[in-house]
Amino acid sequence: MKKLLVLSLVSFSFVFTTHAQITPKGTKKNILNGIGIAGGITYGKEVWDPEGPLATEKYRLRGNGAVLAEFFHHPIYRWRTELEYNLMGTTEVLNAPSNQTLVNKTNYLSFNNYLKINFKETGFVPYFLIGPRLEYLLIRKSEVYAPVIAHFDALHVTGAIGVGVEAVWDSPIRPFIEAFYNHDIMTSYSSYYKDGLPKPTDIVYRAYELRIGLKYFFNGVKKDVCPKVDNPMGN
Repeated sequence: MKKLLVLSLVSFSFVFTTHAQITPKGTKKNILNGIGIAGGITYGKEVWDPEGPLATEKYRLRGNGAVLAEFFHHPIYRWRTELEYNLMGTTEVLNAPSNQTLVNKTNYLSFNNYLKINFKETGFVPYFLIGPRLEYLLIRKSEVYAPVIAHFDALHVTGAIGVGVEAVWDSPIRPFIEAFYNHDIMTSYSSYYKDGLPKPTDIVYRAYELRIGLKYFFNGVKKDVCPKVDNPMGN
């Protein structure tokens, strides 16, 4: 079931983002509106249900970076596709009497797809993003619960929502800043009395991301600004 969901998501995203846009006159044009880069911080942790027997999970601050493409030319609704490298993981505080602090690292390469909704403002455009992420676990390094981290699923799906704002001016290059909340839809790990744990355990990851970046829009500001309406009668 997981593999079917993952393959369906990838197929839908590929078809959706590569198909040409049909204009009202019946001609085709490139749907790619802009490209960009972004980078920032990731603040997240693993959430165990029930709590692990050896330690308590705390938030860990790491980083992220992404390349992105934006599709369609509608002034309000767009589609965003990203390839992101996200340094994730958790801080582990061992139970008493040790109280030692250790870390588990899980670095993911993710394919992100969002519906983007613009809210028009003069000089700046605030926007809202929502959509799925398909994440692939590239690197795992564990200082505690090594048998568990070794059995994390290599592929899984998360859901993310975000808000951002980008500058609008005559240059096609625009800075932006945005924040995301990312949460597993599929569990990162699910155990049924295995790996030496005393209880069935589910682990999900949740994180907050803040990043800044630059976008290059191929059509400048012409496609993003509503046309001026001349009203000589003053009505």
